[in-house]
Amino acid sequence: MIIIFNAEFKIFCPINHRIKLKSVKMKFINLSILFIAVFLSFSEPVSGFLSDFGTTNSDQDKLAQKKMAPTTKLVYPGTDGRLVYSPDSLGNTIPDFSNAGYKGGGVSLPYVAVKETIWPVKGNSTPIIQAAIDRVSALSPDASGFRGAVLLRAGIYELEAPITIKASGVVLRGEDMDDIGTILIGKSPKEKGVKATRQALINIGGTSGAVPLEETRQVIQDKYVPVGARTFTVASAKAYKTGDMIIIRRIGNAEWIDELGLSSEKAGRMSWKPFNVNYDRIIVEIKGNTITVDAPIFCAIDSRWGGGEIMKYDDKDRIENVGVENLRGISEFDPEIRITAYGNIDRGSWDDPRPHYDGEEYYSDENHYYNFIGINNTKNGWVRNVTALHFASSLVSVSAGGKWITIEDCESREPISIRAGARRFTYSLNGQLCFVQRCTSHKGRHSFVTSGNTSSGNVFLDCLATMPYSTSEPHGTWVTGTLYDNIKAPLSARFWKDISIGWAGANTVFWNCEGDYMVQNPPTAKNYSFGHIGLNAVVFNAIYQDFSKERGHIEYMDVHISPRSLYLNQLKDRLGTEAVMNITIDGQFRQDS
Repeated sequence: MIIIFNAEFKIFCPINHRIKLKSVKMKFINLSILFIAVFLSFSEPVSGFLSDFGTTNSDQDKLAQKKMAPTTKLVYPGTDGRLVYSPDSLGNTIPDFSNAGYKGGGVSLPYVAVKETIWPVKGNSTPIIQAAIDRVSALSPDASGFRGAVLLRAGIYELEAPITIKASGVVLRGEDMDDIGTILIGKSPKEKGVKATRQALINIGGTSGAVPLEETRQVIQDKYVPVGARTFTVASAKAYKTGDMIIIRRIGNAEWIDELGLSSEKAGRMSWKPFNVNYDRIIVEIKGNTITVDAPIFCAIDSRWGGGEIMKYDDKDRIENVGVENLRGISEFDPEIRITAYGNIDRGSWDDPRPHYDGEEYYSDENHYYNFIGINNTKNGWVRNVTALHFASSLVSVSAGGKWITIEDCESREPISIRAGARRFTYSLNGQLCFVQRCTSHKGRHSFVTSGNTSSGNVFLDCLATMPYSTSEPHGTWVTGTLYDNIKAPLSARFWKDISIGWAGANTVFWNCEGDYMVQNPPTAKNYSFGHIGLNAVVFNAIYQDFSKERGHIEYMDVHISPRSLYLNQLKDRLGTEAVMNITIDGQFRQDS
């Protein structure tokens, strides 16, 4: 098993350029098949569970005879090859996730011309790199909105302080992500009693995100706007035009909190207060007072729970067209600091809630960098071909002001921290419409994670977690619309009892994933699993599980379904095959619908 992991890490590591990525396609596919085979050999049989979820052994036999993959009842290829969506009684559908990613999905990541070149020097490189970034930041942007790239030639760069990109159109580029490429080492403090910063080693962002213009507020007139909808009606659309950037605010009142079972009367100290969910959208059409936006909403707007409203916003202080690529980041740590205690109960079981790893000594120093790259108040950015080692939490953390960020072909390995909460969130998305694909996480906890009600419409595609200490999941209060598409990792979308998280995810979709999982339906929303290979049972954080909650919508276990990727087929339907080819490597997209 370990040999396979190591081989996959090596093969899947995208090197500098796209052409090299394509050259390793067949090796990756073959190793993936081998990985699946070995994984299943260590898994409990799941065929006995199929009848509980609407798919019987007889159904499986019929499908095998036809030599075709099944399709779901809720979204399936139509006769013209385009996906068909079946609404429920309220009009809710599986949402279109294809707007996730750089420039709203389907756009190739650009190659930006080099304007500054830096060579390794002995000692602290932070001032040299920062000065080069600042010089490029002062240049005028070209017609595409780019100022230029700072190229760090291969070698080792010691950083005694973080570096920052705070202007649009700037790219930080190395020459490779491997151990002979461009390596940034975040230095830890040597003085006794001095604490290292918990911020990222590379920080990207403007001073603010989308700032609502309350004077433009219009109340949504529809009594119910379903999940997946892009159209709604306001009292007057005269002040709006096509191309306007707007916030769609879904209001959540005290009655809604009570319906969720999280009022103070029902949840006590774990209760929620009323809150709103904001969706960052662009108007694409106006007919009378009916407005259509570029991407759907991921939580229904219901007049019973407060209804909704729209308003324009200003994001002049949010930066864009920024990227980090072809780098390796290493957080220096003290190897003398080791413990055997496992600080959380992620690996507990129903019969024995104690951690399974108690007694295993591991590196636990936390006086070093938590994140390699932090992205805040940024849209249309990217991180590609990046390796991170020894950071306490994330390779990339996208904060609430992030939108349309693509993270691809990255590798997080050997994080150093206590194995406990608030750590090892390897790819952490708190923004909207972000896209993570072909990434790996080794020894993460919540490896591929979305957090908080600011997080919506985010997508993870073709990612792998090895030796995880907990589930990949929506994590935090009411994350809406996360898609896990062909992810190999334990997954959950569930209720957390006896803890303030409560309902972590709403309208979450697992599509053709592999690994143990748990999916439960919150009141007023749903969570879904389609074509999952693995047990519908997760032992992580077992004492926080509540089996009295309604099971989520599950179709087909132990067999993948058609099409292979929901996201890629939704993108094809919206923008065409060329858009899919812009963002995939050879063999990643199959028109098997």
